Amino acid sequence: MKNIFCSLFALLITFSTFSQVEKMISDSAYFVMEVDLGKIAKSVPIEEINQLEFVKKTLRTISTDENKIQNLYDLGVNFSSKLIVFNIEKSGFKSMNVIIPIDDQEKVLQLFDQYDQAELRLKGFVKSNKGVISLEKSTLLISLIDYNNYVYRDKTNALYARKGWEKPKNIYAYNDYYYESQAYEPVEETIVYEEPYLEEESVEMPPSEIYEEEEIVEEEIISDEELKQIALKKRYDEVLDSITNAEQLNIENMHLNFVKSPANNLYDNDEEFRKVSKQSSDAKMYINPIMNLDMVNVLRHYPVKEYIYDEVKDMRQFAYINFSPTGIEMDWNIKVSDNFAEIIAEGSSGKIDKDLFKYVPDNAQGLAIYNLNTFGAYEKLKEIYMPKLDASDDGEMVLASAVWSTIDEFIDIEAVTSVYPPKVLVSYAGFKEVLLSKTSYEYDSETFEYTEVDTTYLEKIPMFTFALSNERAYLLEKYLKAFNKLGEEKVTKNEYYYTVEQGPFDLGIPFHIAIVDDILIVTNDESVVKDHLNGFDQNAFNKDIYKKARKSTMVYAHMDFSTITPDILDLGLMKNEEKFIRLFGDKTGKVDVELTPIKDNRMSYQINMITNGAYKNGGYFLFELINSVFLFND
Repeated sequence: MKNIFCSLFALLITFSTFSQVEKMISDSAYFVMEVDLGKIAKSVPIEEINQLEFVKKTLRTISTDENKIQNLYDLGVNFSSKLIVFNIEKSGFKSMNVIIPIDDQEKVLQLFDQYDQAELRLKGFVKSNKGVISLEKSTLLISLIDYNNYVYRDKTNALYARKGWEKPKNIYAYNDYYYESQAYEPVEETIVYEEPYLEEESVEMPPSEIYEEEEIVEEEIISDEELKQIALKKRYDEVLDSITNAEQLNIENMHLNFVKSPANNLYDNDEEFRKVSKQSSDAKMYINPIMNLDMVNVLRHYPVKEYIYDEVKDMRQFAYINFSPTGIEMDWNIKVSDNFAEIIAEGSSGKIDKDLFKYVPDNAQGLAIYNLNTFGAYEKLKEIYMPKLDASDDGEMVLASAVWSTIDEFIDIEAVTSVYPPKVLVSYAGFKEVLLSKTSYEYDSETFEYTEVDTTYLEKIPMFTFALSNERAYLLEKYLKAFNKLGEEKVTKNEYYYTVEQGPFDLGIPFHIAIVDDILIVTNDESVVKDHLNGFDQNAFNKDIYKKARKSTMVYAHMDFSTITPDILDLGLMKNEEKFIRLFGDKTGKVDVELTPIKDNRMSYQINMITNGAYKNGGYFLFELINSVFLFND
């Protein structure tokens, strides 16, 4: 069952590369993905999907001598309905659940071995060490469960404390990650001594003098205390196993009871999800962050966690994905609270400095804008939350307000936020061969000394340029001048710019800094600051791209992937370059990302990928891309 289970899951999840059956989703789910198999099949017919190599190989894996699987229709899946994936996270477990619509129960049953078939026919479910599979008339629900053993250990310790039972010493040495340093006894080296060669005639020993040394075995003495600890450990393990089995059984039964009677389902209990689910799209995703236990645990570490929790409890994210004739479109929405909406609106109210666009190289393949009105967002944050803290009955919250007011009074926040680069434009101009230097050390075995050796070499590296609008950019120039005057070898002064020899992350790639009025230019392409201090002609992209970028609020990005294949090859990481070019050479396109202004407490990322025209639609492009990845790794 294991191989069939994994292969079937992997194949069907392919349709949800992006994720009445909606009522089988638990209202505890924090992530939901719906895939309209009917709409997908209209974009890319199942008959054509059957011809893809990754589908053929997966079907061969599932197929047996008794049950030959020739195509996707043999799986018994209803390709006119929805496939749904949802995730649950509780303190005792995490689960990934897949709801597969079916139209032929017998075909589905043939995918399992005889024992599992009998269990599914008799009980409607089958359990394994990975989770639970439930079979209903029109759905197959696969639940992969990851149990949290630490919770069961905590419950065991709590039971011991409540009962007053004695635990074994060093109980934490018995967890799953304990490594016992004495687990391996040292191996004594056996030395064989050769007997000396005797020229004289060998003398035989009398039989009475031939004897074997008796092996002396020292009997291990175990103290009463050690015996006690062994007994306590054995008892503790028995209690832990009992609690673990009971808890895991409860979790499995909870899943099974929900399948039989899904009263607490997300569709009925969450109005926002109900609206999203009713929307027509090839695929959609829904995220409720507050149902994610990891996020809730993070909030506990914030000093004003109660207020933050109130703001995020109604937050939702949802996305609609559609295949278009030209590519793939995604509309990713984020719904926030009234307070967060006001703060975001202020943060996105700033205007982009149009002079930044002058420093996009004419050969640029991509650009991204980050434009945040930091001070405006801070002022709105203070306006909303300072009164809340003052009116709190919690002394710590009132104290937090006092500290905040003190900082706000003595520090010019507007000046501080102006130093932080709130207006940034980043451009990417592909790979370029540049001369780099590195230092190595050679060891002289005669003098026992190391000699420093500087060498230069040519290397192709990606070219990035950052243009930042900052009215206090002159402050950085003061520091650069000081470092240069202090004799810092890593900062050199050129005619119009500075060079920092050792770039970020100690990669040995220098970067160059120039300051033109209130614009700070940071780049690893020296020609930008050496030959184009007055800017470029803005010919890298068509006028529509520049127009959208100038009108954008807070975030905008555009990337042309036409040369992505040679760029990846330039990294020198591909062993089979010919195969990579053959499989991915035509998988190119352009991507546009734009953050729309916030309205009705919602903001939206509009993501549009336009393929190179080699495919009928975005669906064909996606399935061919998945197939190429499979073939390349096969």
